[in-house]
Amino acid sequence: MRRLLTTGPVTLLVSAFLVGCSAKGPHLPDYVVLSKHVTHGVRWELDAYLSDDGLCLMVDGPKGPKVGEDWSSGACGFNRDHPSDGYWASGQEPGASQSASVVYGPLPDNATAIKVASHTVVKSVPFPHGSGLPTGRYWFFIEPPGWPNKADGTLLSTPQPLDKQGKKVAFKKF
Repeated sequence: MRRLLTTGPVTLLVSAFLVGCSAKGPHLPDYVVLSKHVTHGVRWELDAYLSDDGLCLMVDGPKGPKVGEDWSSGACGFNRDHPSDGYWASGQEPGASQSASVVYGPLPDNATAIKVASHTVVKSVPFPHGSGLPTGRYWFFIEPPGWPNKADGTLLSTPQPLDKQGKKVAFKKF
């Protein structure tokens, strides 16, 4: 079951999420830092780890998955087995106003990019080899306030993974 954590200062919900997705119970999981960023003066990273619910991806502070970040977001078990499940997650962009967000998710090996709007394609990055993560790739995109504009095109209700030739690729369960 995918567990989605949205933004907001609901520390109890964040605690429940981390306990539910941790392979080690109430302790923080071993995780892999996928990428590090600074936006609006706030340091953050995209982290990944495995749990009983599958692959988990989280946007959180520079100390990894922990409770207490008002803007943290994350999800575990990316798939469509249940109506509320999906293949990507989103949350507030760290340090930004409530109207900016970061969107991210895992992709199969052959998806070198993902189309998020009719004129906007985001490149994907392979999961680090030897990290213990499944074979695959990930993507993330920061949606600024007011996005998309005319140049970006129309927002797609379901982002479309693409191979290196620009052909459609199916999502994969993680």
